[in-house]
Amino acid sequence: MKKLIVPVILLLAGLMSFSFQDKTISFYIGTQDKGANSSVSLCELNLSTGQVTLLDTFNNCVGPGYVAISPNKKNLYAVGGDKIVSFAIGADKKLTYLNSESSVGAGPCHVSVHPSGKTAYVANYGGGSFSMYHVQPDGKVTPATYTEQYAGTGPNAKRQEKAHAHFATASPDGKYVFVTDLGSDKIMNYVSDSKSGALKPNPAQPFFSGKPGAGPRHLIIHPSGKSLFLLNELEATLTSCSIDKNGVITAIKTYPTIPADYSGPTNTSAAIHLHPNGKFVYVSNRGHNSISAFKINANGELEMVDQQTKSISTPRDFNIDPSGKFMIVANQTADNLVVYDVDPATGKFTFKHESISVKLPICVAFL
Repeated sequence: MKKLIVPVILLLAGLMSFSFQDKTISFYIGTQDKGANSSVSLCELNLSTGQVTLLDTFNNCVGPGYVAISPNKKNLYAVGGDKIVSFAIGADKKLTYLNSESSVGAGPCHVSVHPSGKTAYVANYGGGSFSMYHVQPDGKVTPATYTEQYAGTGPNAKRQEKAHAHFATASPDGKYVFVTDLGSDKIMNYVSDSKSGALKPNPAQPFFSGKPGAGPRHLIIHPSGKSLFLLNELEATLTSCSIDKNGVITAIKTYPTIPADYSGPTNTSAAIHLHPNGKFVYVSNRGHNSISAFKINANGELEMVDQQTKSISTPRDFNIDPSGKFMIVANQTADNLVVYDVDPATGKFTFKHESISVKLPICVAFL
């Protein structure tokens, strides 16, 4: 009997190993391309080899720059052509067009979905406005149910001549919604009704004011809901903040995202993402063409632990796969994707290989 048990165990171990080796995860790429073949691309990442495969493209949206996936993984939302567009995600991960609605503002640049899956948010950079939509049970979006036009300027006359809403997201618990306005150096702060999804300015802090001229672009909130990290595009800095139980944001400390002696082309910071283990935050820089990694300390302060530049060219966006093993960098000017290995223990990352060609990739969203 023992002679039979050993081969069976070895066989099961082999099957488990084979299953792991073949494990893959799907992700979607948004593009700045506004041509006839402008598409959301469906890709697959092999979690053993780091190889990326382009599986399909879907061209139901003009310039689908930013995309977001619903919490239940059944729908994808994209912004482009002054619209928000909804898709159903099939069992084969392919997209089926559902409907579209006006973004109620020019130049939508960001879309996100509330943790409940019941509402979606759009930031209109060109028009300087913010829109909210209710999501129907079938995944379609209603016409905007809340809109707000921002006003204000900043000291950077070229980039802060008016409001430029750039990013909108809800807190992990869904109680608060934050919208960055690059033009006025503010984070707008809203309270979200748990049942209706209705928004109102947070009475405890209607907005957070950043450093004049910093140009807040994107932010990421730690899963604990107690820390917020704000990426300032124009100043190329990262501000660590705390969030209290009333949704009040308080700045802790600000860190440069590029070397102090950098003297190359003008740099603007672009994207920010957390490692899935919640221990590190990463940001991208265009001009310096780099990704910087920061360790999150217990007191909310940060410590830069790595910075890489190899084969990185205008990294408008990047992302780390849910397993925490690989980083996909979207090179806007090189029209390709680059893969890096990530060490989840140290936060450091190393170049692995250049990957598939994608025209003007500017968003990476894992399913």
